[in-house]
Amino acid sequence: MNKLTLTEKVLSLQLPVGSYCVLAGGAMLFYGLREQTQDIDLHINEQAFAFLLQTQNVRTLDEERRHYAIGDDVEMYVVPSETIVYEVRDGVCVQTAEEILALKKRLGREKDAADIKVLIGYIHACKGE
Repeated sequence: MNKLTLTEKVLSLQLPVGSYCVLAGGAMLFYGLREQTQDIDLHINEQAFAFLLQTQNVRTLDEERRHYAIGDDVEMYVVPSETIVYEVRDGVCVQTAEEILALKKRLGREKDAADIKVLIGYIHACKGE
């Protein structure tokens, strides 16, 4: 999906600013580092989760990991509010570039190697290095 479609889907959830953030590939759309993403991954806090349980058809993917889904293309993890590190871009709370980089490095997946390289370049360019 592209940035416009992702934006519309996320804003349609009607979550308050700061109660969620778009992660990884989806967030990279907002930095102009990608054109498309496969799905939407979110961190949401307890209040946002309670709201979504009332307004959406939420499926449990892994109760122990607090991993849930809405439809076929939105996955979310319920996390403590203080761990949601975001900035608002085009009205959407997205993970910061530094947080995306840290996440992708931590996951250590081969498929993230190209994203890691792009993110390092972007962060250095933003710092004027």
